[in-house]
Amino acid sequence: MGFRYLLLAAAIWVGYLIVRHLLRQRLTKPKPTSPQKSVDSVQCKYCGLHLPKEEAIQDGEDHFCSIEHRDATRKQR
Repeated sequence: MGFRYLLLAAAIWVGYLIVRHLLRQRLTKPKPTSPQKSVDSVQCKYCGLHLPKEEAIQDGEDHFCSIEHRDATRKQR
């Protein structure tokens, strides 16, 4: 009979430790994230899509999202 009480007390103690651990995790501040690198973006002259400058196709001062849009703009001129 005494063994049952000992087992019950151990189960309650383990439950208490788990709940305490979960509460402490919730209350601690999250780790600060590293700052994101800023990306310069440009707009496709043909369709208006915004994309990173390093992925854009440049033709003079104009930027395009694809070769097809660059060529289509050249044909319009």
